Amino acid sequence: AFIGPQGVGKTHLAMAYGRECCLQGYKTYFLKATELNQRFSEAIKYGREGSVVNGLVKPSCLIIDEIGRCVFNKENTRPFFDMVDRRYSKEGPNSMVFTSNLMPDKWCEFFNEDESLKCALDRIFDDAVVYMIQGESYRGKNLETYSIATTANRNK
Repeated sequence: AFIGPQGVGKTHLAMAYGRECCLQGYKTYFLKATELNQRFSEAIKYGREGSVVNGLVKPSCLIIDEIGRCVFNKENTRPFFDMVDRRYSKEGPNSMVFTSNLMPDKWCEFFNEDESLKCALDRIFDDAVVYMIQGESYRGKNLETYSIATTANRNK
């Protein structure tokens, strides 16, 4: 997991890791937590929950960006747990990468906490590497600003 404030490069690092996985021949899938939440909602609505979870279990590397950007309702927390549980027990190359502005102990606030979420978090952080990134945002470092003065048009 890459944890830290906005703009310090968490998504960039996660994508670089995913790119390297691809270069090594591993199937990799990247999505934002908001997209994951929406997929779960639609899957539940149309009875395709199993199919969506299966698709998220298949890749060797799954990257979920911006945990904590949206709230997962109780119905969507269940397939999240199923996905994590199945990936946790999956044979072969298997990694999950998460990015977040929040410390992991705050993630429960964005999932309707129940026992399955606690189990999912336990599996996520079992044998995990967590990078705590500190620093100022890289965004806007090379921002150039210009002042423009206007004058009234007196030639009417």
